[in-house]
Amino acid sequence: MSIGNVFDVAVRAMSAYQQAVDVTSNNISNASNPDYSRQRVEFSTVTAENGRGAGVAVSNVQRLQDDLLGVQIRNYNSKSSDANKRSQVLSQIESIIAEPSDIGLSNYMTEFFNSWDKLSAQPNSTSLRLNVIQRAQNVSDRFQQVLTGLNDVQTSLQTEANNIASTINSYLSDITGYNQKISESEMRGIKANELKDQRDSLITKLSKLVNVTVQNNPNGSVTVNVGGLHGADINTHDEFELKIVNGQMRLASKNDSSAIALLNGGELYAISDLYSNKISQYKSEISSLENAFVNNVNSLHMSGNTLINGASSSTGIPFFGEVDTNGNVIGAISDGSLKINSSILQNPSNIAASSVANNDGNGLNANKIARLMETKIPELNDKTLGDYYSMTMNSIGLDKVSNDNAVQSTESILLKLDNQKNSTSGVSLDEEMTNVLKFQRSYDAASKMIKVADEMIQTILQMV
Repeated sequence: MSIGNVFDVAVRAMSAYQQAVDVTSNNISNASNPDYSRQRVEFSTVTAENGRGAGVAVSNVQRLQDDLLGVQIRNYNSKSSDANKRSQVLSQIESIIAEPSDIGLSNYMTEFFNSWDKLSAQPNSTSLRLNVIQRAQNVSDRFQQVLTGLNDVQTSLQTEANNIASTINSYLSDITGYNQKISESEMRGIKANELKDQRDSLITKLSKLVNVTVQNNPNGSVTVNVGGLHGADINTHDEFELKIVNGQMRLASKNDSSAIALLNGGELYAISDLYSNKISQYKSEISSLENAFVNNVNSLHMSGNTLINGASSSTGIPFFGEVDTNGNVIGAISDGSLKINSSILQNPSNIAASSVANNDGNGLNANKIARLMETKIPELNDKTLGDYYSMTMNSIGLDKVSNDNAVQSTESILLKLDNQKNSTSGVSLDEEMTNVLKFQRSYDAASKMIKVADEMIQTILQMV
């Protein structure tokens, strides 16, 4: 090897190890950056035309990533976000329901029927009749509060879902932008590792909102699908919008409203399922309870008799609602609120406590109404009012417990996956500092080769 070749080898080595130190310094500076993937310098031997070694060069700066691990993390991100959102919303619903407590619907219904039981013992008592009206008003207010609260949760979820749809569109647009920059850089032979980190961070955020699939392309770009529909690639990105179809919340393509994303994970999936199914189910069951409560109380009340007013007592008066010209009860329920008959509100003596006409001391009809709490009702699948309500509360409670367990299990799995990711992509300061020392010494050695070559030239010159 000529002295000139020694210079070339040394200079090439100094350049290679300077790049290695730069990459290692970048790793160290991003040690606390959760979106950064560790980079590793790969060296290769430079071969001269005569087949001899001509030094070393940096052949590649590899971005350390485990693609299979990335798929698992995205999947469990979707599951974790789904479970967390459900648990959060169900906590709100439990606060609205407020069971068991003194202000719960169960307690108010019990107090209502107990007031009838007390009235049956003293059917002439005005104070006990006023107590029945007050207890009925409490039940009415509580039904309305629960149903209005559930409606408010649905409205809030719809607003939140619209915001998430906008965020999804923003992420997809940015992913396409990163795809283009990455492809352009790598076509020029420039590594785009940092851009890939930023793009993958967006995909991770997207996976928390909806279930996604990612396909890696040879040019460094990726194709992202959202719920089975095309989301973004190197050329275009699709936009999505929220639709409510027959009470069902759906994420649809703006370009083709018939193209519906099949969601099975992520925060938006939790919101859409709660809105479309769970909360609608809770509302339906509570409304069924309310209707059965009203219809059965009215049925017994209309068969009973009021206190004697003038010459005789009256019958056929519903406790809730009014009787129209055709003899039908109307307006018993309005916006979730029970409407006590106006004649009863104006005159409590119109409460039909007696089972016999013109017998003010009879309280048998009041007793029948009091026993409704223990009566199996056909329209409630032969369950009592209390049992049917307990079934609904148990359903909400089981959903909450199930999702709380899912939160714990998915977060535990995610923690393990993140630890595995860190072992591959994370920066170890000890390892990087070792590399810095190694590359620095290699750089110093290469510089000494130049000094030696220079001394050799000086020796030759002195001989001339």
